[in-house]
Amino acid sequence: MTLLSCITALSLSLVLIYPPLKLFSDVLLKQEEIEQSLLLRQNIDRAMELIVRAIREAGYREDPSSNQIADIQIKKKSSYRGSDAIELTQDVPKQLAYDCMGNVLSKERTRHQKTYQHFYLERNRIDPRSAVLVCQSLDRQGRLHQAELLSHVQSLQIDWVSPSNLLVSASKAHAPSGLIKITLRFEHPSKLINKPIEHVRYVAPRHIWGHKI
Repeated sequence: MTLLSCITALSLSLVLIYPPLKLFSDVLLKQEEIEQSLLLRQNIDRAMELIVRAIREAGYREDPSSNQIADIQIKKKSSYRGSDAIELTQDVPKQLAYDCMGNVLSKERTRHQKTYQHFYLERNRIDPRSAVLVCQSLDRQGRLHQAELLSHVQSLQIDWVSPSNLLVSASKAHAPSGLIKITLRFEHPSKLINKPIEHVRYVAPRHIWGHKI
């Protein structure tokens, strides 16, 4: 076989092999993108559920007539890159309950007989273009400790909203109302898509100023 015939055979082989190889590579990349999206969605749902659970339980008091500071504190633009934060306190519930790290809320994990949870954003040390969602709680000595719940977060917005306008366009309330809107924005796992993912949840605290709603 001459050199020319070898080159010709090799070229023909590459022409025949390249399309299925390219298709296989595209399928693998698409599968990886889908898996990343599903994993991100699962992590978003988990993080959101932890915030929602903490807000629902905030404000519980064994003595509803006790004079306490506000149990739900929304801190506007107090977090990383102007995002919001939320601080939540309550008496130790009589029924089994957990903090954002999965620890049982007990008398040891209190400060001034109150449990404490705090959700906010801080800079992502690995990727400074985004942030991480952090939760703070109290350890058995009543000291603050924290854990990262979610990475690649763009922003966190938390607002009291007017329930009466929910079906139209929930407007911000000037004072605490019976409904809180949480908006989390994330980078899309695919670098080919620049549009961020937005996840919105509405939650009503079970206890406000000692009264169930």
